[in-house]
Amino acid sequence: MMALAAFTVYGATAQMQPIPVDPELRTGKLENGMTYYIRHNDKPKGQADFYIIHNVGAIQENDAQQGLAHFLEHMAFNGTKNLPGKQLTQYLESVGVKFGANLNAATSWDQTVYNIKDVPTSREGIIDSALLILHDWSHFIALQPEEIDSERGVIMEELRTRDGASWRSSMKLIQALGRGSKYEHRNLIGYLDGLKNFKHQELVDFYHQWYRPDYQAVIIVGDIDAEAVEAKVRKLMADIPAPGADASQKEVITVPDNEEPIVSIYTDPEMQGSKVQIFIKRAAFPQQLANTVAGETLNIIQAYVSSMENGRLQEIAMQPDAPFLSAGMATGDVVGIIPTLNATAFVVSTQDGKINRGFEAIYTEMERLRRHGFTQSEFERTQKNLLRSVERSYTNRNDRYNGSFVQTYLSNFQKNTPMPDAQTEWQLDSMLICSINVDMVNDFASKTLTENNQVIAVTAPEKEGLANPSAEELLAIRDKVIASEIDPYEDNVVKEPLIPEGTQLKGSRVKKTHVDKLFGTTEWTLANGVKIVVKPTTFKADEVLMSAVAKGGLSLLSNEDYYMGSIMPAINLMSGVGKFSATELRKQLSGKAASVAPSVSNYNSSMSGSASPKDLETMLQLLYLHFTQPRFDRTDYDKLMTMFRASLANSESDPDFQLQTHILKAVYGDNPRRQNITPELLDTFDFERLPAIYSKLYNGANSFVFTFVGNVDPETLKPLVEKYIGSLPTTKKPMNWIDDKTQPVQGEITDDFRIEMQQPKVSVYYYFSGKMPYEFKEKLALTFLTQALNSRYLESIREEKGGTYGVSVKGSTDYIPDESYDMTISFDTNEEMADELCEIIMQEIRQIAENGPKSEDIEKTREYLLKSLKNSLEINSGWLGYIQAKYGSGLNFVQDYEPALRALTAADVQAMARKVLAEGNLVKVVMRPEKAADAGEEAK
Repeated sequence: MMALAAFTVYGATAQMQPIPVDPELRTGKLENGMTYYIRHNDKPKGQADFYIIHNVGAIQENDAQQGLAHFLEHMAFNGTKNLPGKQLTQYLESVGVKFGANLNAATSWDQTVYNIKDVPTSREGIIDSALLILHDWSHFIALQPEEIDSERGVIMEELRTRDGASWRSSMKLIQALGRGSKYEHRNLIGYLDGLKNFKHQELVDFYHQWYRPDYQAVIIVGDIDAEAVEAKVRKLMADIPAPGADASQKEVITVPDNEEPIVSIYTDPEMQGSKVQIFIKRAAFPQQLANTVAGETLNIIQAYVSSMENGRLQEIAMQPDAPFLSAGMATGDVVGIIPTLNATAFVVSTQDGKINRGFEAIYTEMERLRRHGFTQSEFERTQKNLLRSVERSYTNRNDRYNGSFVQTYLSNFQKNTPMPDAQTEWQLDSMLICSINVDMVNDFASKTLTENNQVIAVTAPEKEGLANPSAEELLAIRDKVIASEIDPYEDNVVKEPLIPEGTQLKGSRVKKTHVDKLFGTTEWTLANGVKIVVKPTTFKADEVLMSAVAKGGLSLLSNEDYYMGSIMPAINLMSGVGKFSATELRKQLSGKAASVAPSVSNYNSSMSGSASPKDLETMLQLLYLHFTQPRFDRTDYDKLMTMFRASLANSESDPDFQLQTHILKAVYGDNPRRQNITPELLDTFDFERLPAIYSKLYNGANSFVFTFVGNVDPETLKPLVEKYIGSLPTTKKPMNWIDDKTQPVQGEITDDFRIEMQQPKVSVYYYFSGKMPYEFKEKLALTFLTQALNSRYLESIREEKGGTYGVSVKGSTDYIPDESYDMTISFDTNEEMADELCEIIMQEIRQIAENGPKSEDIEKTREYLLKSLKNSLEINSGWLGYIQAKYGSGLNFVQDYEPALRALTAADVQAMARKVLAEGNLVKVVMRPEKAADAGEEAK
């Protein structure tokens, strides 16, 4: 493997000293070897995150233990020394910590991470309990034989759920990248036969061999007394035994060099597109230097390279008859699962049958970069963006949420990356960004883009009539490109104002002002009838959010134009705005932090935007252009259609697409406005219709309510609003939605069908619907019902039966075109258990309808929703949503939601369950495999 000669690349600026650690962080190592990171942070107030990371994972398994690192992760939730059985989950949910959302874990090849997030810190006992759980996860997981056997089915069903074409191709890629090492022979989750038959002792042995304090760290960040929590950690974790002198040591696994490219070609009947990836491997930067100025310099050089090359690739993808649909590049720890390996990676998606062309194009761009590097103008543009990025991070230094600190400490424990305070980070990064020059960046690129240590990986559909490339063809193309003459890149940039000079903006003054003290908003009505709502906040120093919402949306379009309207946001993104193409706009906005994007739903037309306070005017200029000068370019449109056709070319072989098609037909009949987009539907699209469709969706600014939330000074905003929004065209009659007759079908409908699939599984989907007042009491009753059912199914279907990885229960309500609700239930399972589990699905609903929900299910949902409400009132996006609701549905979340939440009773939830059953509107869709293979074949 090539050793990265780091200091020959950036020795002029890098130094060897470590970057100082944030003085607010309390970190250390206990006598038994356990590391800890503890920091006070009050975002969000009254909550903290608790993590334990184990620097071990699937790569530590022996051949008889494959899949057991992940299996062990599951067992941590099935009983510990101090919290046997399900007490751990039950206790945390009782204080508002929801399983899945706030309580979870993840296993990778080299690490396993457990988290308890958003834990209330109002009571010392809750903090103590969270610490006790981390303690037990370190060394005291129960691993009772009956619990192990009960969990086998759950994990086998998780494998069934995961095992789609994308997962299978990812495993093949990892095998290629890890060729010649243990990584070639581990798939993370194991195989069905092994999961079904491994001996209990294998799991126990893995646990006691590898879960030990010298490979562990605990992380606690939040609204806590850091000094007091440090004392608790030191005392509580002291009884975890240190590893003995004869304890197993982790093997440092390196991937061997390869002089000739490794070529991996994976085809799959369910693959949804064609893709080729090129990895140029290199040894990871020495971990002992990762926390030094040298390591940070390397990170910034890599950021320069990735940003500039991705800009080039995006530009090529937008060209007429582009050689690929999309492409991207990254460099650094891009593999992400092999600590000793870094790489530069290029990925390109192509139309089926055109992989060779795409591969030649991406390899040519790689060679262009290696030989000629980047231009000074590209570098200067990227420098502006990087400087702006670190400036914004510093401006928001007091607004970081717990999770941001946690990720920093996780990375430090695994990779020794730096943990500076905000000012040190800003000053250092700003200095490095300015002292690095284009020659240093180009030197890095030329040294890392080598002809050895390459891995070329192709994934493509497997179907009749499609000729995919052979390894020999790809290598011949590679040789051709290497031998060819390649010109340097030419950077064409025209800097000019977003709105052309000389444009007369007539503007419109504020004629009416209204202050809402409850919401803390100021409402302006302009002389042209447009309504503006402003809410200044201090939640995030460098953020202003904007939305513009009008009633109407796709309901205003004919059936003929409906689906063209539905992809209008994608067309806008592809086309740019005003006189600027998407590529030109990206260059034009370098150094700016402002964006605006249109969106559309069935009954609303919207614009959303965000900006730094200093770029507020740029955001309003973009808003003005989106309303007055949408850009429609035939070349951009044709490119988008090509991308859509490529994404749909293999949809018939995708089980998930087939399931969705059957669901739409069962729920909405043959309604022409509720179908999956197909290649045949794309044939009906007409480019010439786009301006008229856009005009219908965004017809008159006086139809919209414009809302600004964030660090915005109303006196600064007011003249900008008067100038730009005040100059938008208006109409005599505002837009409004119309009833487009797309309500779900009535009665009971069942669609039970079979299709071919590579990993046999059964997918089940229930859809309940009906009329219901759009009020907080009813909305909350539905929410509580879905959460009660989630809890019941977790116990009865996942834990007791081991029949699925998880049942998803969701509910939604609407007030347009009428006040209604729906509730969906979905899960995957195996053929043998499907019908039995379907019976349990209905039994649990009937149980709540007859006897009411469990009181603990009511209270834990109430606690979670109260916590979620509190969090939402401390972020700009939460207030933006509540203001939109006030002007849309009329619901007052600020005043009425919490009282309704506290008043909700078990009887309300029981009544909702009865209503769902009595309504009589039930769609059930079941997708089964055409034929089931035996378990041994499934596992391969």
